[in-house]
Amino acid sequence: MQFQVPQFIETEDKVVGPLSLRQFGYIGIAAGISSLLLFVVELWLWIFISFPILGASGVMAFGKVNGRPISAYIKSLFQSIWAPSVYVFKPKEAEPQELPKVVEPKSRSKEARPIPKPDFQGIKNLWEKMNTSKTAIPAREKALPAQNQSFAQFKERFEAVRQVTGEREVAKRVDYR
Repeated sequence: MQFQVPQFIETEDKVVGPLSLRQFGYIGIAAGISSLLLFVVELWLWIFISFPILGASGVMAFGKVNGRPISAYIKSLFQSIWAPSVYVFKPKEAEPQELPKVVEPKSRSKEARPIPKPDFQGIKNLWEKMNTSKTAIPAREKALPAQNQSFAQFKERFEAVRQVTGEREVAKRVDYR
């Protein structure tokens, strides 16, 4: 048994001449508003008002973005404005898990000792010292010279340079000899 499959299901039916019902509606409504304005306002004002209205209706009737009519994008815009999506992240509360107990062989010890918890306080203190102190912490870092010392050795390695914009910047001096 064979069935006839419809083709061109993406195209709209042409109802009013070369226009679909949607296109005819956009242009007809704009033409109706423009004709009503002709009797309400003066001619020069009617020209300034009706051209944007007719232009917008032409864009709504014939304009497409990525193969979709512009009215679909405008509809999505208003839906996102009036009914915005709110995403709330609520993590599940983690249940505290007990650490497994390590059992040593019976020959050494008869009681089980729990695994010690890691101590991150020392790392935290080191991190705070590195971020907030002016003194060097590891031996590989060298402290900046104090304000009352001469900058002779400091000046040998660094030099103040003026950029094209006029800003002064301290740059490291490199000798390529």
